Amino acid sequence: MKTLLRISLWGTLLILLYGVLLSFPQPLFGFSVRSGNLTLYSDRPIEPAAAERVLQLAQQNLDRSPLYRDRPAVTIFICNAPWRQVLFFNRNYGVGGVSPVPINNVFLRDSDVGNNLLISPAGTPVAADRPLDYFIAHEVTHVLTGNAVGTWGFYRLPQWAREGYADYVGKGGSFDYADAKAAFLADEPKMDYSKSGLYLRFHMLVMCALEHQHWTVSQLLMNAPSQEQAEAWVRAEPQ
Repeated sequence: MKTLLRISLWGTLLILLYGVLLSFPQPLFGFSVRSGNLTLYSDRPIEPAAAERVLQLAQQNLDRSPLYRDRPAVTIFICNAPWRQVLFFNRNYGVGGVSPVPINNVFLRDSDVGNNLLISPAGTPVAADRPLDYFIAHEVTHVLTGNAVGTWGFYRLPQWAREGYADYVGKGGSFDYADAKAAFLADEPKMDYSKSGLYLRFHMLVMCALEHQHWTVSQLLMNAPSQEQAEAWVRAEPQ
């Protein structure tokens, strides 16, 4: 009994310490640049003008969202060193970025700030339609969503609404709805359930809900229907 209690206490302590680390990771990142309410930290030197430009581009897309109206402070940490990615990404190691709601911090994998690029696990730049500013805006939108609906509300959101709305904001206006819809209706491979296909599909569904069904962002995040219902909206639209 004492051993179980000791293990439980140590486990609780480790969880609390990890929560503190996620909340205050600044000592592990020696370089920072601030633009407005966003602060970018890195474990490698970053050129201030380039970092400010990336943050400003992210802010332009975030301005699409009513959740960004009050300009909450959010901090972005670029983890260039693999061990930092392991530490902060945890079970999500290998993805582009994480936002551990309810903490107002975002963690991104290694990046080329000067060229506004995120680097993939293969060591190559991510496709041009998803630059570094996109990843920042996408993950910050997750933070904003968590602030709006609460931690429980955030994690119970259907994946299509949670990820699709972040993609909708992160991409700004650079999304071809007609092309995505045609690919969806034709069941083309680019709309399949691979990782990239999911984002295209989810973005299309959110755009349909907000711009064609005329839902508000609040309605979408508080009362999102099933993915099946959202896909039925797209199929029912005039061709």
